[in-house]
Parts: sequence; C-alpha cells; structure tokens
Amino acid sequence: IHLVTDMERKKYIKIIYAIITLYAVILICFTAASFFITKNIMACLICAAGIIMSCIPSYALYKADDKYISGIILRLSELMDVLVQIDGKDIFPDSEDTVLSKLQYKVIKLSRILKNNSIREKQEHEDIKKLVSDIAHQLKTPIASLKIYSRLLSDELLSAEKQREYIDILCTCIERLDFLSENIIKTSRLESGLINLDMQKQSLNETVLKAVKDIYVKAKQSGIEIKYDEKDKINIKHDRNWTAEAIFNLLDNAIKYGNKGNTIYLSIRNFGMFAEIAVEDENGGISYNDRNNIFMRFYRGKNSSRHEGLGIGLYLAREITNRQGGYINFSIKENKNRFSIFMFRKAE
Repeated sequence: IHLVTDMERKKYIKIIYAIITLYAVILICFTAASFFITKNIMACLICAAGIIMSCIPSYALYKADDKYISGIILRLSELMDVLVQIDGKDIFPDSEDTVLSKLQYKVIKLSRILKNNSIREKQEHEDIKKLVSDIAHQLKTPIASLKIYSRLLSDELLSAEKQREYIDILCTCIERLDFLSENIIKTSRLESGLINLDMQKQSLNETVLKAVKDIYVKAKQSGIEIKYDEKDKINIKHDRNWTAEAIFNLLDNAIKYGNKGNTIYLSIRNFGMFAEIAVEDENGGISYNDRNNIFMRFYRGKNSSRHEGLGIGLYLAREITNRQGGYINFSIKENKNRFSIFMFRKAE
C-alpha cells in the first residue's frame, strides 16, 4: 500500500510541477509579446502579475491536496498497524458514509474472520496433538501386552491352563485395538464427508432395538440392566445403521461410567414434531465443568482417565443426529444424566 501510494504521489507532484512550468513559460512568452507589441513596461508587469496571481490558487490547491493525501496515507498506515495487531479499532469514523469508512469496515471484518480462523486452526491443531497423544497412550498397553504374552505362549513347557489364560488376554488386547481403530475410522469418514446417509422411512423402534442388541453383551458383563420403555410406534425417515450407532454410543457411555447393579432407562416416544429417544443412567450427575464440553471431539472428563476411550463417542452421536436434521439434548434430573435424541418427524 505504501509503495503504490508513494508512486501515485510522485506522479501527482510531477503533474503539478509540469503545470507550474507551463505557467512560467506562458508568463515569459506573454510578457515578452506584450512588451514588443505595446512597448509599455507597466502593461507588461500588470500582465505578468495577473498570470502569477492566477498561479497562486493552483499552488494553494496543490498544497491542500498534498496535505489531505498525506493525512489519508497516515491514517491508512495506522489502520494497517491496527490490522497487523488484529485489534479491530476504528481509525475512520464509522458514522460517516464515506468510501474509506466502508473500506475500513470490510477490512476489519476480514481481519476478524482471519483471526477466528487462526484460532480455530490452532485449536484443531491442539486437538490433533491431543488425539495423537491419546491414541499413543491407548495403544501402548495392548501392544505391550501382545508382545509379552505372545512370547510367553512360545514356551513349549507352558501348561494348557496358562495357554488358555494368555490367549484370552491376547483376545482382549485385540478387541481393544479393534475398538480404537473402528472409532478413529468412523470419525474420519464422518468428518471428511465420505459417508452417504441412507435415509429411508422405517421403524425407529427397530433401530433402537438394534442398538440394544449390539450393546447387550457388554451391559450383561458389566452387571448393568437396560430397561426399555416403548411408548409409541414411530416410523420416520432416518439412516438405520448410523442412528443405531448414535444410540449405541449413548448406551456405551452409560455402561462405561456405570457401576455394577445400575440400571439404564431407555425410552422412545412421540414428542410433538419430534421423536425422542432418551437414555437415562444412574451414574451421578456429570460435573458442572464438563457439561459444556461433553459433545466436543476428543474431550474426556476429569474422571475418565481410568476408562478406555478417545472422547469421540458422544461427539459421533451428536454429528450423526445433526446430519439427519435432529439434535441431542443433555439434562440432569435427581442426579441422573439424561441424553435425548430428537429426530424431526417430517410430513408422513
């Protein structure tokens, strides 16, 4: 901006100097012509004075324009300094309907967008770093166990009972690795837009039961009961597999942080323009500091360090629901966590 402005100023000054020079040449020529014609020195001086007087307004205009342009350049320079610091402070009064004020508004708006993008990119970079750290931490234990117990199994003198024990441990490690890889792949596919939702009008009740069937074994092993309350039969457009995945994640979250003997209350009902699928647990209310962050990608609460996971289950559930035109609501009642999926019931 400074380079362009300086070049324009130099060009402008050259034009002014050319005009003044032209005036001077005209003055000399006209004075000489007057003298040769009239032979009157006084008349020549009066003509010269008239021409000089006519040059004064032009020079004054030049100085005024130069001062105005210098002021504009200075204020633009200040605006650039402000934008470099991304303060967003106004240099030109926004109350004035001028080209410079409009330009300032657009430039400050652009700078704020760039600032927000920079903050978001920085946050995403931190999230990725945290994800890599979490993945490394989650993978470290099962991989170490695989190495140790695979070596132990190579012992020919190992008893059949020990072999069975070590094989069970290896199977558990493989299942954990499979769980981690599947969740990472699902998140990647969903965010990159590689998933095409198969939206069909079908029974939402059967979709809920599909999720229960997939999680039932884990619930039984954890000693947790799932009570299902089917208040209405609902047929709406939705993707069965991905909606079941969202419900599965809510149930899995309730089981993961639950205790033996707890009960999970699962229900489905019509709720005005929406169909509600509710999952309520007895795990105690989620802490106040965690409530606003539970649906964030890779977020794990302070009490989650002793549980496996990457912090993407609830995030996936929300994204899947949102992409189908619904939303997830979280509430706490009588120290119970309640997650509700609301699916929009379009004209049937």
